[in-house]
Amino acid sequence: MRKTLMGFLIALLLVSPFDGISQEPDYLWDYQYDVPYVPTPYEVVNEMLKIAGVGKNDILYDLGCGDGRIVITAVKEFGCSGVGIDIDPQRIEESKNNAADEGVTDRVTFLQQNLFEADFSKATVVTLYLLQSVNLELRPKLLRVLKPGTRIVSHDFSMRDWEADESLELDLDRRNHSIYFWVIPANMSGTWKWTSKTGEKNNQYVLEIEQQFQKINGNLSVDGMRFPIEAGELAGDKFQFTAGGKLNGGTVQMSFSGRVKGNSIAGSIKTEAQSASKTSEWKAERDPSTIAPIEGSDTLR
Repeated sequence: MRKTLMGFLIALLLVSPFDGISQEPDYLWDYQYDVPYVPTPYEVVNEMLKIAGVGKNDILYDLGCGDGRIVITAVKEFGCSGVGIDIDPQRIEESKNNAADEGVTDRVTFLQQNLFEADFSKATVVTLYLLQSVNLELRPKLLRVLKPGTRIVSHDFSMRDWEADESLELDLDRRNHSIYFWVIPANMSGTWKWTSKTGEKNNQYVLEIEQQFQKINGNLSVDGMRFPIEAGELAGDKFQFTAGGKLNGGTVQMSFSGRVKGNSIAGSIKTEAQSASKTSEWKAERDPSTIAPIEGSDTLR
């Protein structure tokens, strides 16, 4: 990372559940790095891994891994495989020694790399304890390289206008700790079209989506009649929204759900009109030229 001069002092009392990891945290900040070394308390580590739903099939990347405690805990207690990345060679050496002491060297890898240059695209879970400014600078890369559905969890620092999907507060040793959790959303922006037959009539549907991170809004047109979409949300590549209003002399309410896969979406529509209700399948294709970046990202995906 680039050199920076920022004042940041944090004092924590930590007790390690593993004999092999030092119980004396190092709070020294080498100012050639963007982030000081401040270990995350083990109680916070466990809550981070729980909220992210870490399991045996996950590949966890800890960006700014410090002494390796998040990766080692994830591998040892939650059964996943893990990679820790840190630019400080002292921290990488310490992480490797701690992994050896805990007997997990076959399931962890520690890399001395710059986070802005490192490849963490294979992650299914990413953990962070950086700084607010670094989170915001790293955010475009997270949205660009991580697959939809990848989970991100951060200790103490948010992503500002990218609201967390979940968050919680812990009070430990008279200090409050915040945990923020996000799921990388698919890019659903753009214009989608499909045809659906009602009796002898072919209805023409046009869905115009604008997206801000995991929130979606826009309009649905049915044979030229426009309805605003409401309650639109993405969870990875899964979405849901509603649309409805006056149509053909009556009131109709449509609830859409489905999954995004590239320039195709498919799912189901529950349509309620007067006292009747039916559920049908639907598929739509997107015009690739209408895709817009997820706000905060620097690429189309």
